[in-house]
Amino acid sequence: MMDAGQEITVADLRACMQRQNIQESDVKPGDAALFHTGWGSLWMKNNDRYNAGEPGIGLEVARWVLDKDLCLTGADTWAVEVVPNPDKSLAFPVHGELQTKHGILNHENLVFDDLIADRKYQFVFIFTPAPIKGATGSNGCPIAIT
Repeated sequence: MMDAGQEITVADLRACMQRQNIQESDVKPGDAALFHTGWGSLWMKNNDRYNAGEPGIGLEVARWVLDKDLCLTGADTWAVEVVPNPDKSLAFPVHGELQTKHGILNHENLVFDDLIADRKYQFVFIFTPAPIKGATGSNGCPIAIT
């Protein structure tokens, strides 16, 4: 498990892809980048720690997502991005950069346990949000097809 405030860097991302035998050239426009930090294991077990901060991506990875023309980021955390941000003058800059400026969606509180146990690192990701008029977020049931 990563620690609250620990930022996932592009170097971390590339090292992870190498361990999973994924080439960076395999990442195509419209793909998603999903991050397992271990933080989700705290949910309903240690909510004070879970809610106090989280590990996640920062602006460096957000720029990588933009360069790759991805459509989605997601994680087993409540914001996907690092909280608190290492730059104390910033609050939720990844949300602003990806969602507000570029329309790249963000899925939070995902569970990857079965995929990781089965070593499934590439899959079709399906999510159908509830049609809530005027909403900026939605519940739904994410599905991974391997």
